[in-house]
Amino acid sequence: MAIEERERSFGRFIETWGWQEVEGLTEGGPTEYTVAQGVCFIKPSEDPKSTKILKAKRPVGLPGCNSGTTWRGPQGGLWAEVDCARSPGEMGWVLVEGPGFGLRGPCLIDPEANDGASQMIHIRWLKDPPIFNCMMPKSATIGDLVDTFCARTGLNRKETILTKGLPSKAPNGSGALLPVDYTDPKERMTIEEAQIRDTLNLVYVGHFDEDYNPS
Repeated sequence: MAIEERERSFGRFIETWGWQEVEGLTEGGPTEYTVAQGVCFIKPSEDPKSTKILKAKRPVGLPGCNSGTTWRGPQGGLWAEVDCARSPGEMGWVLVEGPGFGLRGPCLIDPEANDGASQMIHIRWLKDPPIFNCMMPKSATIGDLVDTFCARTGLNRKETILTKGLPSKAPNGSGALLPVDYTDPKERMTIEEAQIRDTLNLVYVGHFDEDYNPS
C-alpha cells in the first residue's frame, strides 16, 4: 500500500471514530506475516473493532501482505490490517496473536523478526503425509504442542502421545513393540530441548477414526 493511501486509511479511522475510538492503532509494523498454525481469524471490515470474525484454513508458511498498521484490542489480541493494494480481493484485519481462540502461540509470525525463535512441526498418523503442521515457539513445551494439536484435530488429549520414533521392541525377542505405557511423553520439555528434527509420530490409544475431526 502506498504511503499516501496508508495515510488516508489511517485518517479515515480518526475521522470516522474519533481519537478515543482508534486507541490501540499503531503504524510501522510488519508488512508481511506468515501463517503459523494452519488457520486464520479474519475481521472482514475496515473497522478493527468489528465483532464479526471469520475462521479460515490456510497452509502453514503461507505469506500474507499487510499495511503495517496494527491494532491491539481491549482483550490483548493483536490484529494486522490487510494490504488491499497487494492482496486484491481481500480486506479487513487478521489476528496475529491473542487469547480466546484456542491457540497456543501466535497465529501469524513476522518472518523477519522470527530469528529462529519458532520451529515448523509435522505430525503423522501411521504414515506420511503428515495430518498436522504448525509453527510453534521453541520455548513452548511438548505439552503446549499436544494442546494445540488436540484443539485442531478433535483428538482426546489423554489418549494422545507424540514420539520422535516408534516405541522400542520388547526385550523378549518376539519383535513386538512395547506398549505406549513405556513411551515417555516428556511434556514439560521445551520444543528446543526435545531437538525435533523429523516428523513426529502420533501414538493414539483411543478410537482415531471416531475422534479425528480436524478444524
